Amino acid sequence: MAFPSEVINTDNHPFVGVKWPVIGSKGDEYTVTMYNKGFDCNCPAWRKCKHIKAVEQGICNDGRKVHT
Repeated sequence: MAFPSEVINTDNHPFVGVKWPVIGSKGDEYTVTMYNKGFDCNCPAWRKCKHIKAVEQGICNDGRKVHT
């Protein structure tokens, strides 16, 4: 399930299809993927997770704090 982004217009974004490896707080590796409809992460969370928010912040690179 793709979670829409409040900060990035992902529809036809040049990064659609890109997969980012993210290390979780316990050392597990997850993958965040951008789709036209938003982002998805393969972690066990059933909501927009901190891994997605971290990737969004990295793309925006604007220094806003990510609330996890």
